[in-house]
Amino acid sequence: MARRSGGIKRSSWVTFRRRLFLVRQLLRAPASAEELITKVQTELGENGYPANAAAALKHDLDSLKGEYDCRIVYRRDQGKYVIVDLGELALLDLPQQSLEALALLDASYPAGTGNPVHAHIRALLDQVIQMLPNRAQTQLQSRRSTARQRVRSGRIDANVLAAVRQAIEERRELAFRYWGLNDGEAPRRHRVAPYGIFFRNSGHTYLDATLLEVQPPGSEQLFAALDYRLDRIVPGTAQVLPTPLPPERPKARTWTLRYRLHPDVARGEDVAALFPDTRIEYGDDGSALVSATISNLSIARDVLLRYGDRCRVIDPPELIDMIRETVDAMGSLYGSPISSR
Repeated sequence: MARRSGGIKRSSWVTFRRRLFLVRQLLRAPASAEELITKVQTELGENGYPANAAAALKHDLDSLKGEYDCRIVYRRDQGKYVIVDLGELALLDLPQQSLEALALLDASYPAGTGNPVHAHIRALLDQVIQMLPNRAQTQLQSRRSTARQRVRSGRIDANVLAAVRQAIEERRELAFRYWGLNDGEAPRRHRVAPYGIFFRNSGHTYLDATLLEVQPPGSEQLFAALDYRLDRIVPGTAQVLPTPLPPERPKARTWTLRYRLHPDVARGEDVAALFPDTRIEYGDDGSALVSATISNLSIARDVLLRYGDRCRVIDPPELIDMIRETVDAMGSLYGSPISSR
């Protein structure tokens, strides 16, 4: 009898481990039945599924729904299972101070952003929020709604804010005159596809939008995802246009970025991945050749200039020209080099 009891306990433990593994896989990404079975067999080996794996998988998923109140649905258009609600398996019960920090991040990285790095952070936040109990998720949702209603007005014109909100809610194009950092003489007219309002720790409120047109033209890239400070939109110029937004957010042109970091920076082979699709090759001399994909030349310039003379951009040529212009302007500002004095 003792051996039989031990066998039952082991069988129960194997079953629980297998079902917990399924939950972990579905938290990573939606998956088909075939993908789930393959992953279970690879991970658990002889403790995986028996010959009739499809029926065993269905039984596991049904048990997760019945025993732990998990909501797992099958999306026929994708042919994949998706976990919608963890139910009683939502074990990430954070303390209040951690929830407040999570709420700040949640407000700072809204869904639908066109910035690839921000999109990755948003996806991570969604995964963390999904692992919270329903009570904590409700509390976070309440904080999110309050934050959106409590836009830090400061110097933001009320009519500007109303027009921005209307354009976002009605999914229509928005036009306004805007004081950019390089607009010394007069603001320029921007026509954008607006997607959201968010805050930064600097205390400023921003519009997340895709640039469709700017007059007079400047260095901005069309279809780039830009963050507009609401207090820099000229009062009385914000117009909600009749043109509806396209079903999908327009995508900006992309470039392949290549730059080399000096051994002083690359030492230890722990170079940070600052851009999407980053690939790093370390040289025998201790330097690092970094390649990535970028969609905003101005952001890439600002990021790489932080390395100073320890970074040399190889591609694209457009970025090299922008950096040269910036360095020339700084040279004019600070005068001749010390070595020539």
